[in-house]
Amino acid sequence: MEEHKDRKVIKFFGKNHPLSNFYETPFRIGSFIYPTNEHWYASNKSDDFYEKIDIIMADTPKEAKLMGREVETPKKNWEQKKLSYMWKGLKAKFQNPQLREYLLNTGDAELVENNIFDSYWGCGRDGNGKNMLGKMLMMLREQIRCKKQT
Repeated sequence: MEEHKDRKVIKFFGKNHPLSNFYETPFRIGSFIYPTNEHWYASNKSDDFYEKIDIIMADTPKEAKLMGREVETPKKNWEQKKLSYMWKGLKAKFQNPQLREYLLNTGDAELVENNIFDSYWGCGRDGNGKNMLGKMLMMLREQIRCKKQT
């Protein structure tokens, strides 16, 4: 953790960090169990059932991500839908009590996906990326915190 403008910053990246989409923690949405949030997210890029299954069954989250980038029958309006798919996956992933507690224990820290190769979900090469994954995790943390208090 580092201090940034009087606020703690937690940077995360890679399959060993619980906040990462590559972190292995199976969860169920509908009839399927997804090994990681990356498997869930990437599989939803396709409208083809068999293509989706292939992505869900990928051996690693990296493989699922690459397969998702190359879907043959892309979902219509993916750019407009991708945030809602990420949100649904994060909510399902953090039903895991240990992960939910981990997220809550980040307190009020700013969460930053330290991915220099992704300026949309991560911080980007120059550190000025949109950090959408970090922002969504902070929103989810707040939502969980509010539900705990009611």
